[in-house]
Amino acid sequence: MTRLANLKRQAMNSSLFRNHNMSNFKRLGPNHHLSVCKICGADVMVNLKPQPNEIDIGGEAVALPCPVA
Repeated sequence: MTRLANLKRQAMNSSLFRNHNMSNFKRLGPNHHLSVCKICGADVMVNLKPQPNEIDIGGEAVALPCPVA
């Protein structure tokens, strides 16, 4: 499994744990991929090459529960 596939799987699992209904990931650039909750609009971003002060998975969908679900 590639690093990108692994990060996407982890991001989806974390989002689903918080009851989000996530869309498919969209590529925003060479290293950034974004998915958005179809219900509340919370997002999760995967960063393949984070800077030393950045993280590889982040966003509201992995931090907060879906307020509608």
